[in-house]
Amino acid sequence: MDYYEFKKAWIYPESYIPYSMLRYVVRGSGIFIIDDKQYEVKENQVCYIPEGCRLSCYATGNELVFFSIRFTTTVRINDKDLLTDFYHLQPVLNDTDQIIQQRFAEIYSYAKGDSIAKLFRIRGNLELLIAWVVEQAHAHTECDGTSDGCCASAGSPQENVPEWTWDSSLEASCHRAKKTNRIKRDSRIKMVVDHLVANPSRPFDTKYFCEITGLSDSSLRRLFKEHTGKTPFDFMKELRMVTAARRLLVTNKRVSTIAYELGYNDQNYFARVFKSVFGISPDRYRKEARK
Repeated sequence: MDYYEFKKAWIYPESYIPYSMLRYVVRGSGIFIIDDKQYEVKENQVCYIPEGCRLSCYATGNELVFFSIRFTTTVRINDKDLLTDFYHLQPVLNDTDQIIQQRFAEIYSYAKGDSIAKLFRIRGNLELLIAWVVEQAHAHTECDGTSDGCCASAGSPQENVPEWTWDSSLEASCHRAKKTNRIKRDSRIKMVVDHLVANPSRPFDTKYFCEITGLSDSSLRRLFKEHTGKTPFDFMKELRMVTAARRLLVTNKRVSTIAYELGYNDQNYFARVFKSVFGISPDRYRKEARK
């Protein structure tokens, strides 16, 4: 669980997302690009980002402030994303009463606290959040399918499941199969990715990852590319640059310090790599973002 405050000119380059995310926009506006589809987001909106997608985003106003929760679903049916494929979850939802913002804030508070019951509090609030987004998606589907307006009268649970859930047409099946086949999931590679995301400053230790996954060097690299769409080198480069960009925005650390923390002993080389990802130097990135 994280709370981000980004100023104008913030950019998050396209990256593979190895987990699902829920984001709540507290202030400002921005663009989230999920698998080449662009969504405008603004204050009091919730965005669902499914596991295995490609994500990039940037601020469009003077700032973009949001909560972000990372999670994985334990239930998968035919390797499909449960919330998207079976509950038809909308990518962007409005929180008109700001009740959901309170849920995000509570999760963030417990995540940063030391309560003995924090894990249960976090999980309970997360399940309430997921229940809310599923209900919103269901209500939206009912309204779209009711010619006389919203909403249809309640029936049995199965009657209330959106029709597309049970759609066995060839077109629907091909669409779901294409989406599933695009994402090459491997629990061994997911473990590697999770480790790298949690430790961006550590190098990609091929020998260590081969030992814990039981894969050969060539198999590890091949499966990693299939799983993430990037080589280990490119994945680590982008991960470190995104981490560096966040530290440039939320801390006053010197560029050389941030570079060293992320494993770059040569500040000039770090600056060249940063510019190759964001298009501007670290110093200019910090300056432009804080205007």
